[in-house]
Amino acid sequence: MFVATLATDAAYAQTKVNPGFNLFSAQQDVEIGSQSAAQAEQQLPILRDSAVDNYVNRIGQRLAANAGGPQFQYRFRVVNASDINAFALPGGYVYVNRGILENAKNEGEVAGVIAHEIAHVSLRHGTHQASKAYAAQAGLQILGGILGGRVGGGTAQILNAVGGLGLNALFLKFSRDLESQADVRGAQILAASGYSPIDMVNFFHTLESVDQSHKTNWLSDHPAPPDRIARIQKESQMLRVASAPTTNPQQLASIKTSLRRYGNAPTSAQIAQGVARTNPPMTSSTGTSSGAAIGNVAAPSRQWRTYTNKTASYQVAYPSNWQVYPSNGFGVTIAPQGGVGNANGRAEIVYGLVINHYDPFGNNPRAYLNNGGGTGGQITLQEATQDLLQQIQSNSPHLRLLSNQGQRVNIDGRTGMAVALGGRNPNTGVDERVTVVTRGLPDGHVIYMLFVTPEQQASAYNGVLNQMLSSLQVDDTHGH
Repeated sequence: MFVATLATDAAYAQTKVNPGFNLFSAQQDVEIGSQSAAQAEQQLPILRDSAVDNYVNRIGQRLAANAGGPQFQYRFRVVNASDINAFALPGGYVYVNRGILENAKNEGEVAGVIAHEIAHVSLRHGTHQASKAYAAQAGLQILGGILGGRVGGGTAQILNAVGGLGLNALFLKFSRDLESQADVRGAQILAASGYSPIDMVNFFHTLESVDQSHKTNWLSDHPAPPDRIARIQKESQMLRVASAPTTNPQQLASIKTSLRRYGNAPTSAQIAQGVARTNPPMTSSTGTSSGAAIGNVAAPSRQWRTYTNKTASYQVAYPSNWQVYPSNGFGVTIAPQGGVGNANGRAEIVYGLVINHYDPFGNNPRAYLNNGGGTGGQITLQEATQDLLQQIQSNSPHLRLLSNQGQRVNIDGRTGMAVALGGRNPNTGVDERVTVVTRGLPDGHVIYMLFVTPEQQASAYNGVLNQMLSSLQVDDTHGH
């Protein structure tokens, strides 16, 4: 019996996968991932549908419970992109393109993709590659003690040397060896979570029958040659796999039905060109699908409510028949039913308000905003506003300034600036007015409001804009 037990244990002796050389601590992975995710979500159209989010998060958290490695708090987001792709940032930030959900055949295949990305995170492949890149530049002899075991200047020094934060290629594209490690560890995570590793292989086979125009990234970034498939199959034989692993095709079919309500998603190429980069989130499963076509809205209610953002950094009043679509952090979109929707594969806002914060001139240390009364500020609110306007116009080139001078306004006791933009939106065919209002924040950023209406309705909505603007209260004691 003892010999038989040894034989059985040997049959299930899974491959041990060891993380590689790393200059960063696990806590620094979290810090790097958090900052990178914030940048990424400014560039990517995150799909915010409660049913879809809950589905992906349920699968992700089930897998993350068996991830091993550092105890990261994993977060899962769906990108409104048609490409079949997924990626992960250090510290537990996992992104799954809508194209994955639309092309997978069952929950096991979706789980196979997510488990592979979780494996990259748990093995810390992103910061491993950043460490190797920096070591190649700096020489190992000067690396001792450079980080001091904490997030600080050393972290920034290394990241700046190898490409910075955000969607850094070091965090997204891995060597063949690292991809193989993620396959093996992903297979182990799948088995431990009640899925079959063979569904990871099945997804490769699923892709073989998919329209070539949609394959773009997952096969190119994660090539699936026969030896890689064979390695997953071999690992599967060494694992304790459930006799009836989860597949659950019915629920995935329901999720696909939810996704169809949003129309066609843009491709990654369109997103990279600025399509949907600054657009409002497509939130909740009711969204614009519960009756109102985009641009067909009810008059603003005379009753008003107050929204306070998650960090209590600001609050603003809004008509009670408008809907609130908060982002994961600072920002929010507030719009009437039918005010936001999908036009020609792009999320658009026709009526509504967007509030967020902006770092003028990026990371230029000389571009610190002098926020009224401060010392050492190098740029003015007007210059910061001009930089924001250039970013808006680069992503929406149809918008032009309606006047050369911005109007100074009072926002919660501080001087702000209001500028009007206008032009015909090529996706909706609507002549739109976008009023941009800015105000300085203590950290050198600006808080901004984008108030959008059709041009022909701009005068009628002036009262709503002015009431929302006068209601905005900013807590300057909070970090932003």
